[in-house]
Amino acid sequence: AAALATLAGCQGTSSRGGDLTQRPLFTFDESEVDTYLRIAREIEPELGKRVVHLGRKNIGQPYDIYLLGEFPYEYYDAEPIYCLNKSDCLVFSEHMYSMALSRDWWEFLRTLQRIRYRDGIISMLTRNHYGLADWNPNNAFLFEDMTTKLGGGQASVPLHQVCRRAKFFEKYGIGQDIPDQPIADHYIPKERIPEIASELRDGDFVNIVRGSAESQWVGHTGLIAIAPDGTPDFLHSAKPAVREQPLVEYVNGDTRCVGIKILRLRPDAEKIMAETLENSPLATPVSEGALLAALQASPLVGPGTPPSFMYDWAGAMHRQAYRIEYDTPVDAELQATLEKIDKAIGGELGIPEDERAFGVLDLSDLRLALVRPDSMFYAASVPKICIALAYFETYPEAIDNLDPEVERELKLMIKHSDNELAPKYCGLIGIDKILEIIQSKKYGFYDQEHGGGLWCGKPYGPSDIRIGDPLMDHSHAATVRQCLRYYLMMEQGRLVNVAASARLKEIFAAPEFEHGQAKFVKGLAGRPVYILRKSGTWEDWRLDTARVTHADRVYLLAGMTHHPQGDEYLARMAAAIDDALCGE
Repeated sequence: AAALATLAGCQGTSSRGGDLTQRPLFTFDESEVDTYLRIAREIEPELGKRVVHLGRKNIGQPYDIYLLGEFPYEYYDAEPIYCLNKSDCLVFSEHMYSMALSRDWWEFLRTLQRIRYRDGIISMLTRNHYGLADWNPNNAFLFEDMTTKLGGGQASVPLHQVCRRAKFFEKYGIGQDIPDQPIADHYIPKERIPEIASELRDGDFVNIVRGSAESQWVGHTGLIAIAPDGTPDFLHSAKPAVREQPLVEYVNGDTRCVGIKILRLRPDAEKIMAETLENSPLATPVSEGALLAALQASPLVGPGTPPSFMYDWAGAMHRQAYRIEYDTPVDAELQATLEKIDKAIGGELGIPEDERAFGVLDLSDLRLALVRPDSMFYAASVPKICIALAYFETYPEAIDNLDPEVERELKLMIKHSDNELAPKYCGLIGIDKILEIIQSKKYGFYDQEHGGGLWCGKPYGPSDIRIGDPLMDHSHAATVRQCLRYYLMMEQGRLVNVAASARLKEIFAAPEFEHGQAKFVKGLAGRPVYILRKSGTWEDWRLDTARVTHADRVYLLAGMTHHPQGDEYLARMAAAIDDALCGE
């Protein structure tokens, strides 16, 4: 595995340069984590203090909820099984305990899955989704529940909850035979926390209990970190980033909080975990070989996937966790290259800056570069990609049983921009439904507060139906950023689900139909490339979007212009970017 091929030296220096003791933990790669786990044991031999040391070293880590899933082992939730540079409250806590208990990378990854899943079985159904019903009881082998013991056993009060797993799993189409589970437990009311504060220890696991007098649940988690003055601090991940603050300050500021539960690592926790890892016959294997086997069997492996992608488990995890948001940073070197190319080609062709936009995401090493990414253009045929997405959202039964004629028509609509088929599928789905899907929280392909985005407000061809976008009243619109997001989500299996994303990639590929020989295709002609692509043209509006595979490199492109020379701009931009990325 490339990520662990060259480990950092024994003095704590990184192969990327710099002293690991001076850098935040969330900036580490896999090999650096492998090295630092040994360093952390020298810095803090005591387990609880080591948990806090690692947690404090992660202060400032950006918060992102729902960022972990079962990739590449299972695909109901296609997020990766680990993410180093972001966290939510439970992910942060699980990572800190797993790192503190481990001596190297693979022990960390196995420990993480053993804590996160019942019996270490990696599956949506066995993930410890619920704190009271799942996480706490399934990790009782490692943690002791101190809630009823603190304060001389007099500080806690009864807790009641009904865990409705079947309702949660319904959206995944699984677990409908799981009965509701009544929970009877205890928590310490928030007003009584000062009474037990002196009994709290470094590394204690805090469950923030929320709810009402009738029903309570665990709505947030974090760690106890004892401040130099003895104050028990709450070390946790919450918007916008990991922070440390006095526990009492936090609970008093959380209006939904009614109290806490406290779990504590057992005195021989390291020995317990080591023995558990050795004797977990049901656990899913977690190793380089297991990850590579899972990647090679992935339904996301499809048209244009280079072999190297199936042998780079770390790169696959990073790609799966990557997001293009409005604050996603660009790569400085690639950004400078893109700006230089855009200025030269746009200037030579006489296209004003505000009439052109371009973006590239190199999926091979996750480098992003953007020029005017949120300028919205009339998009002609490009929003037909929204119709294809909306079809599978509306008719999910077609994903695994797609009628051959429907498949042929969707391919023609995407690859040949068929203006008779597009209205047919708009009618089947409904324009209102298409707009609802692209503006949904799940996708957010149109964001009025950030310049707009993808919009499909009119069936193609003659129609009395027309809904203009709120910002510019375009019937069809797009931005560079949102087109790149669409292709990225298709790559990650996040358009509807993994099976639908794989179907969409097949539809975009449609090898039985030829590409139109213009724009990106013209610019990349004669090169050893494989292209999935959707373009658009109307009058002087010229756009192209694509996923390009060139040898072992895969990258996404989106370009938009409003100018008679737009086709030439897009062709020359594609060629220049391919030169820059692939060295031709």
